[in-house]
This record gives sequence, C-alpha cells and structure tokens, in this order.
Amino acid sequence: MRRHHRILGTQPGSTGPTDISRRRLFGGAGAAFLAAALAGCTGGGQLAQKSAGGGSGALQWWDQFRPLTKMFQDDLFAPFMKAHPGVTIERRQMDSPDLGQALQVGRRSNQMPDVHSLAGLGGISPAALVSEGWFQPIGKLADLAGSPVGDQLYDGIHRFDGEIYSFPPFSGRWHEAVPWFNTAMLKQAGVDPEEEPGTWDRLREIARKVTDGTDGDVYGMVVPSKDAEYLQTLVHRLAMTAGAPGPGAIDWATGAYVYDSQQYVDAVEFLVALQKDKVVHPASASMGARDARARWAAGQAGIYLWGAWFIGGLRVDEPEAVERGVGTWRIPCPETTRNLVYSPPQPGTFWVSSQSKQARTAAEVMLQMTTKEFQTKLAAAMDQPPALAAEVIDQAEVHPAYRQCVANFQEDVKIGPMPEVGNPGVWQVLAEMRDIHPNLGDIVQSVLTGSSTDIAGQLRRFNDQLSAERDRAIKVVRAEKGVEVDLKAWVFANWDRKADYDQKAYAER
Repeated sequence: MRRHHRILGTQPGSTGPTDISRRRLFGGAGAAFLAAALAGCTGGGQLAQKSAGGGSGALQWWDQFRPLTKMFQDDLFAPFMKAHPGVTIERRQMDSPDLGQALQVGRRSNQMPDVHSLAGLGGISPAALVSEGWFQPIGKLADLAGSPVGDQLYDGIHRFDGEIYSFPPFSGRWHEAVPWFNTAMLKQAGVDPEEEPGTWDRLREIARKVTDGTDGDVYGMVVPSKDAEYLQTLVHRLAMTAGAPGPGAIDWATGAYVYDSQQYVDAVEFLVALQKDKVVHPASASMGARDARARWAAGQAGIYLWGAWFIGGLRVDEPEAVERGVGTWRIPCPETTRNLVYSPPQPGTFWVSSQSKQARTAAEVMLQMTTKEFQTKLAAAMDQPPALAAEVIDQAEVHPAYRQCVANFQEDVKIGPMPEVGNPGVWQVLAEMRDIHPNLGDIVQSVLTGSSTDIAGQLRRFNDQLSAERDRAIKVVRAEKGVEVDLKAWVFANWDRKADYDQKAYAER
C-alpha cells in the first residue's frame, strides 16, 4: 500500500496516475504498451539502446534524484573510478514516471541497468520484485551487515530468505508536510518567522495575513491539488497530527483500516477551510508538486507544505529563492497538544539487477554510500535526510532551514510498524489487492474542486471497499498459494505511540 509521488521514501496507500499497475507489471506488457513506453522515455527508443546494462561495459546506474546529480558524480562515482582504474560508471537521471517506464521496457528487452531505484514502479513491494527475479543479492559481495547502517536492515524490506539485497541510504525519520515559508514575505505581512504556528488554526491565521498583507497577487499557501498523490500523502500526515495511527492508516490494535476515522475527516476539512479562506493560490488545482514549488519560488505564495528535499530542489532550479530567504516550522497539529507522525522503516533505494554482470562492482559502489563521509555529503545535498542524519547533520554544510528541518524530524517522527516485516506473506496480499478508486487522493481532489461535499461518506465507502479487497486478497493467497497470512499480520498490539517500533519490538510481538 505504498508509494511516492516524489519517490524518495514511502507514502501509505498511494497510487498515482502515472504509475505502472501491479497487474501490468507482473501480468506482462503488450507490444503497444512497450512501444508507447519507449516513445515516452526517449522519443524513439534511444534510451534503451544507449543505456543498456551491458552495452559499453560501463556500469549503468539509473535513478530520479535530480538534486543529487552533482554529489553523486563528484563524491561517489568519481572517487570510486579513481580508486578502481578500468571501472566506468554512467548515470542517467530521469523523472519518476519516465524511469518506471524505462525499467519496464528494459526488463522485457534484457537491457536493464546494473543499478537502479524503484521510482515509477507504482509502489510495488521490493519483496514482490525479488520474488519475480528482478534483483540479485549483494550481502556476500559487500559487507553491508557490518556497515554503519547495518542495524537498519530489516527482513522483508532489505533482507529476503537470509540474503541482503539492498540497504537504506536515507533515513526513515521524515515526512512530506514540512511548512516551508518565504521569510521576506512573512515579515512584510507582519508575521514573525521565528514564531511557530503550532496549530492548524494559527497556520490559517498566518496564511490570511500573508494573503492580505502583501503587495500584488500573493497568497498565503500553495497546494498542488492537481496531484492526487500529493493530496493523499498530505492528508495522511495531517491525520497523524490529529492522532491517527501510522503509517498506513491502520489501527495496530485491530489491524483495521481507519480512513473513515474522525482524524481523516478533520484533515480533509482543514484543507477545505484553507480554500474557503481564499488563502490558497487559485491556480493550485492545475499544479503538480514541482509546478507549485516554482510558483512559490516566484513569490506567488508564502507557505508550501512539502518534504525536506524542497530546499535542495530550490538550490538546483531556483537558487535565487533561497537567497531571498527560506525557513521552516514543525508540522502543526489541530490542538496545542502535539501528536507524532509515523513513518515505516526506510526501504532500500538502490538495487542490483539480476541481469547485471557487474554485481560485485555495483555492491562495492553502493557500500560507499553507508560511510559517514558520504552520508555527510548526502546531507549537504539537502534532499531526503541520510540514514545517519542525526550523526552527520552537525558536520554537514547545509542551509540553516534544512538543519532545522532535520532536527524537527528527530522530535516529530517515530518509526512505525510495517506488516511486511512482521509477516512475509503480507506483500503477496498487497500484490494481489486491486486498486480501489476513488482512493484517498481522488476523494480529497474531488472535495477541493467542488465536485463532492460528502467527505465522511466517501471516506467510509473507500474504507469499506479497501477492507473488503484486503479480505478477498487474503483468501486468494491462502487458497491458491498456500501462504499463511490473516488479518493478525496487521496487528501490532505492543505498538507504543511514543517509541520507534524497532527490531526488538518485532521480536517481542
């Protein structure tokens, strides 16, 4: 039930319009789809021809991390190639949808890169891809277990059948609803940037002041509501600040979905209230997440709720906006009492293709990402916080707002349970489950565009349909595949809201 419009970490329950569906991924792709995918990626198939895993003898690396381009080249690939004469690494960065299509095409045509991320593959569980033979294990090729991130390796996420396939270069302690603000704009509106809003109502008040107290067509906030997946993720996070469990909108005491809970209703109503206040940029309905950042950078809105990578992206594409002044606050809650936000353990980001003939070299390059030196450089890129963020952030050359953002994550975010870790049969249930529409993002989008007003009713119907679909999927995998899994796989009775759900907690479950 995961995915990522930004594809850096995990977002519970997501399915984006550009994602490749589970059934298309595993059920085979027709010639028409493959041709369309090639055309969409390259305009004529050149990408697959020029970047095939074994074409030039160079190690091929594909990912979507635009803000990390220079850092990858200067601090990972170049030093490795200098220390290993004869090794050449070629990296191709693509937007997530294009990468997902390119991987699908490469898989079908035996032209996979040696190393790649999973962006654009529709939130497919890594376990499902491992079972389909996408990857090869690397734990015996490089000492990942003994690396600085060795204690962050989990069964069902990084380790399968005792073999390590990947590792988390990034931290799981993050969320995508950080309030980023234009400091100059806030000051012009008479708002002290150093004063945390704290509550939803106070954030609304600040947004009204920015809208009313600045010159020209300036609005308090921008909400890219063209992107249903962005809305879905935002509501997940807001619901957690209202007291909903997480990640995954699941009551860990019963295993039941809670999309129909009051916390989710309140979160959607908060976004509606902002729109009714007329503090949201009127073009928000036509904006994707990156479009909204560009509008914010152009000075058209004062506040934008997005992830830690916001400032890293600005530095690459709109550096003048950083120079004008950018700051950040902790995510606000409905009341003055603060609730925590929950994220799952960070999954593996990079994987070695089963088609690669350079697996050892690939594993050795990936191992370099676990060192404190590289993790410090990774922090300096100001993208998603690195796995060792708490240890390296003080030494990293970062903007003060990014440093504050990472510090806020340490206080506001706990690592929650992940059913796939507790029971490997869960991924098979998730792979079997059919997408339900309208999903959470669709519902929020319909409400914000005025095509629906029944928030509670729509959430209840979605919750009921999703629950029924999970029940069906459980029955199918039990009957047809002999998998031992039931609703108890989603129950974590020893979950403590105030603590990380760590390896010990899984063992004591």
